[in-house]
Amino acid sequence: MMAAIFASYAALIWLVFARLKLIRLSLPIAIVLAAVGPLFAFYIILSMNNYHPSSTDARVFQRVVQITPHVTVPGRVENVIVQPNTPLKKGDVLFTIDPRPFQFEVNRLQAAVAAANQLVPQLKAAVEQASAGVERAEAQSGLAEADYDRQKQLFAKGDIAQAALDKFQRNLETTQQAVTEAKAVEMKARLAYESNIGDENTAVAQARQQLDQAKYNLDEATVRAPCDGYVTNLQLLPGAVVNATASVMPFVCNRDDANRGVVVATFMQGPYLSIKPGAYAEVVFPMYPGQVFPGKVLTAIDLASEGQLTATGLFPGIDAPHNARFAVRIKLDDGDDLRLPAGTQGSAAVFSGRVQIAGVIRMAVIRANSWLNYLFFSS
Repeated sequence: MMAAIFASYAALIWLVFARLKLIRLSLPIAIVLAAVGPLFAFYIILSMNNYHPSSTDARVFQRVVQITPHVTVPGRVENVIVQPNTPLKKGDVLFTIDPRPFQFEVNRLQAAVAAANQLVPQLKAAVEQASAGVERAEAQSGLAEADYDRQKQLFAKGDIAQAALDKFQRNLETTQQAVTEAKAVEMKARLAYESNIGDENTAVAQARQQLDQAKYNLDEATVRAPCDGYVTNLQLLPGAVVNATASVMPFVCNRDDANRGVVVATFMQGPYLSIKPGAYAEVVFPMYPGQVFPGKVLTAIDLASEGQLTATGLFPGIDAPHNARFAVRIKLDDGDDLRLPAGTQGSAAVFSGRVQIAGVIRMAVIRANSWLNYLFFSS
């Protein structure tokens, strides 16, 4: 770029002083021209880099969902229905896992739920039985207390010995202890019967929750497309054992309206400060030589991976010094109808509106690079 500016400047001097001879070249004029040229070139380059920055790292990204079977236990692939690079709708079946182990678990837990439901009347009967036991123990205790009182009166008159009174006292204490034990049994039975979550007994709720988990695993044995798109790099075969710890295929989701025609370009720290949302931008791609695609800056992302801290047991360290680059999302004006495969790379420039002559030169450089793509597209 520096060479192009100096060549243009030299051509202009040659045209004015040598070819057309509009002005006679003298020593003072030569000194002025020799001083103005480098200063002008330096000013233009400085203005281009700060007010009209460019980036050779403009890329098109695509959302990819890693398909991972969401089952709690490993399963064996039964059928692979999807074909690679074939358009699919959300909910279309990709592959199926052998459902028999999951169906067996569902059947077992359905029986467990039925048994838990049958347990509730038994718990109610146990409460009633324990209540009857409390009443019986209290009646026996009351009878023993009455006997003790009578014997105590007889002892006071001297009609019976101390040993006889002690016998009735021990009988009373035994019946009182039996009442305490009977009430504890009743409390235990009542807690088991009245242990509810909402209107459902906890034993039934627990069995039903396990049944729901088993049904979920059975449903997840049929793996479906998470969105509209297609599968690529399909290597999964029937007989493979899969689980929830590793993805088995990448699923490419179709671009939504918000991300269609969007290019992400990264810029150095200095010129990045002059980039604002809404600024005019131009992008060129090697796959479209000779074409310049205008657009506008959507967002300037004030984050870089070098500035991220994660929770670890170590003190944050500083790697070898290097210049962080910040991403800028550019929406192309004709991007909705433009074919831009994911991974497409190109160059971008953002124009701030300041020092217009530098912006014009930046546009000329962008267009020159676009035409040069005709020479280097095969590389």
